[in-house]
Amino acid sequence: MESIGNFSPTSRNFNTIHALDRVAHVICVHNTTCAHDGDTYLDKVMPYIELYMNIILPCTLSVFTISTNIINMMVLVKQGINTCVTLCIFCLSATDFLSTVAGFCAVLLRILMYLNIRRGFDPLAFYFFMVYIFATVYDVSNTLTAFLSLERCLCVCLPFNFKDIFTFWRSAGVIICIYLLCFGLYLPHFLSSGLEMRTSGNSTFLALWLSPDRAAVEIYIDTVKFCQTTVVTTTVFVCTLLMIVSLNRSSKFQGKTKKGRQPSQSPERESTGKNTESSGITNTQEDGDERTSGMNMETINRGIQGETKIHEKDHQKSGQPIKGLKSIRGTSEKTTKSSRNLNVIKTVIVLCIISFFCNLMRLVLIIATQLEPRFHFGKKYENVFEIVLAVYYVLQLLNCSLNIFVYYSFNKSFRRSLQLVLCCKSDKKRI
Repeated sequence: MESIGNFSPTSRNFNTIHALDRVAHVICVHNTTCAHDGDTYLDKVMPYIELYMNIILPCTLSVFTISTNIINMMVLVKQGINTCVTLCIFCLSATDFLSTVAGFCAVLLRILMYLNIRRGFDPLAFYFFMVYIFATVYDVSNTLTAFLSLERCLCVCLPFNFKDIFTFWRSAGVIICIYLLCFGLYLPHFLSSGLEMRTSGNSTFLALWLSPDRAAVEIYIDTVKFCQTTVVTTTVFVCTLLMIVSLNRSSKFQGKTKKGRQPSQSPERESTGKNTESSGITNTQEDGDERTSGMNMETINRGIQGETKIHEKDHQKSGQPIKGLKSIRGTSEKTTKSSRNLNVIKTVIVLCIISFFCNLMRLVLIIATQLEPRFHFGKKYENVFEIVLAVYYVLQLLNCSLNIFVYYSFNKSFRRSLQLVLCCKSDKKRI
């Protein structure tokens, strides 16, 4: 294993050597047997599972995820990025795009490793870097989701205290700090690994170099992953739970308010009735009953429209503002604004739920590897560990790709802009 790098003789480095050697050689040979004693059914079908779960399915999902995130960014730019939520969603789409591109490059390098192609460079070396780049950018995406959930949770639960705190530029500063923090946490990895020229026979190629203290760096990276995943997952879970509780309370309160108010007596109609009485237009109850009995719904609507016009003329003559109409417009604007805020909250809640369930497996996997040392590469449960890793990577891709369906379901403006973008593309193709 001298071609891998210079290692100190520790058990941690032996695991690293075996893991890299397993990735480099096991998937390249289709009829590989397991390193342990006993030829089980799982050992026989493991090459086919690896081919499907590590190459075919991730490659397909990566193309789909890259396409959806490009569409997300195009639609958001067309809508305009001018609020905290739109900025967070745009950065979330950008990080999902970058992480998926890195993962897709890693899948392509796995194909080269599977075909045992080495032309001027060792695919394992670049695969090693792409996997860590994917993990770093994906951690940025998860942290952005946690920040978005925290921002919406504070605005929903404590609106008077935090409504004006999360401005556009403050949110931009927080997002920049998140990027710097996540890449700074992985900085020891990039400092303890690199590329170097190797010779094998008559050929020279780029290969992976790892520093002698790589074992300590891996312990540090495992600790960072565990702490960051725990904090992010807990934040998303708590904020989502609080937002759901607040929405349920708000809906119950609105339901009680609507039940307590009679349908025939709304504030707008009451104000209109007061204006009618002040303008001197009065009708007796008998005349009203006779007219109502002889009218259909169309006649009633026409009468209401004509009555409104009379009020407008009377108010124009007297120079007084139309309070009833202003209250109606104000109420409709408030209703529209509240419905938009509700859709934004629902969007964030669904995004948090998807992120929580897709990343929960990561936390379970980290805890399982700490509790069961044999659940790792080169150990007793190596095959199960590889299958769980493959499933987790598929969940990560789903987490990055499902956002477009959430935006399309809860955001009418996004839906409209998406249709415009797709229509423009189809028109250009026709021309």
